[in-house]
Amino acid sequence: MASSMNASAESTRNETEERLLDAALTLFASKGFAATSVREIIEATGVTRPVLYYYCDSKQDLFERVVRWKHDDAYKELDATISATRGVANRLQAIIRGTFAFCAADPRVPQLMFQTSFGPVVSELAEFLQAIAEIRFGIVANVMLEAIDSGELHGGDAHSLALLFCSIMDHHANALSRMPNPEHKLTPELADALVDAFLYGVSTGRRKTPQIPETL
Repeated sequence: MASSMNASAESTRNETEERLLDAALTLFASKGFAATSVREIIEATGVTRPVLYYYCDSKQDLFERVVRWKHDDAYKELDATISATRGVANRLQAIIRGTFAFCAADPRVPQLMFQTSFGPVVSELAEFLQAIAEIRFGIVANVMLEAIDSGELHGGDAHSLALLFCSIMDHHANALSRMPNPEHKLTPELADALVDAFLYGVSTGRRKTPQIPETL
């Protein structure tokens, strides 16, 4: 019966589905996928086992639905923003500002993704997580490729530049989203400063040195 939570039903998700996804997100983010039991999810949600399996086929299926619940719309919005934006600096600012706002809005999400992606390998999730990671990386790499083709960027291939940019962005998102009041740390100003650092370096004098929060 898991089809009741497929993509076509996203817009009509009911209160029970929302509670199930929210409770699972909290547990997966705090304990990890392997350490979270189906029983804990049932107890946290206040549903019966048959109800949980009405909405998902397994714990793995529930995990994947939680991730898609939080990421699908965000990636669509990001892709649309990039398509409507011109210039590599503006596009990279849009990417990192969007990422920071996304992480600050619900710190459980980056905690879940970084813990799962960089912690012990969970074999049953590996293929799914790789596919999710490739969506955003593909958006960034395409921005780099178009900037290279237009002459805005020099000295590197699109894949390497995308990896460097994502490393800068993700380190800050991971570290700062774990601190109190991440919305005061993952700011547009920091996002823009990091784009400047990526594009122009920190010692050329062409842009200001990034103002990294003292708590980092």
